Amino acid sequence: MTNTFWDATTYDRIGTPMRRWAQQVIDDLHLRGDETVLDAGCGAGSVTLDLLAKLPRGRIYAVDASPEMIAALTRALDERGVTTVVPVLASLTDFTLPEPVDAVFSNAVFHWIPDDAALFGALFRATKPGGRLRAQCGGYGNNAHVLESVGAVRERAPFAKHLEGFTDTKTYRTPERATASLERAGWRDVRASLFAAPIPFEREGDAALYVRTILLRDHVARLPEELRDAYARDVVRETVRRHGAPYTADYVRLDLWARRPAR
Repeated sequence: MTNTFWDATTYDRIGTPMRRWAQQVIDDLHLRGDETVLDAGCGAGSVTLDLLAKLPRGRIYAVDASPEMIAALTRALDERGVTTVVPVLASLTDFTLPEPVDAVFSNAVFHWIPDDAALFGALFRATKPGGRLRAQCGGYGNNAHVLESVGAVRERAPFAKHLEGFTDTKTYRTPERATASLERAGWRDVRASLFAAPIPFEREGDAALYVRTILLRDHVARLPEELRDAYARDVVRETVRRHGAPYTADYVRLDLWARRPAR
């Protein structure tokens, strides 16, 4: 089972690249401003509020499986007096909304969910006939250099005994797999493409924070607290040893477009 704990404050601090990519996806939706939109995997809400800026007469259902993220979003909405965003604590493979949505938006989330049929089927059922899906997530080849280094570090003492038998369930789909899975779920006019977006980290501490909080959070959750930072720093150093400085998150992003048939 995927660990759903997220440190919402830290994620917001180091999530700048994801937020920049999200803005491009939001712009690509070409919203009129009065739609009802599903933010699928809303996180702590920074991107949700960016999306809301495009919906002055609309509504957002913000769904996330992390209680910490939903709590952070709820606080942010209360502080701002926002009533047109509805936080929903639920898995993206099993959720129900009060009404169908005009569009599904998602950024940096789908690779955390390995069950294609459950994910794309649930999103399809939540969408109105004629509704659109526009998403971006980690794609095939994402963080390949870093994950190569993880393979070495996780076998070292004192980490190995805590990570024995652990399987990383992140799913970095090819465009072909994503297209086929979306079409099987009922989506049409499907498009999928990859692009590389490497992000260098000049400071080891920032790189380790990224590794610990985002990239390898499921690994880290299995370690005692006193080993977590050491594990992240070892991954950073091993990646630099193999591929040179500075540590670089070798992101590959998967862009997705789809439409639910009008009938």
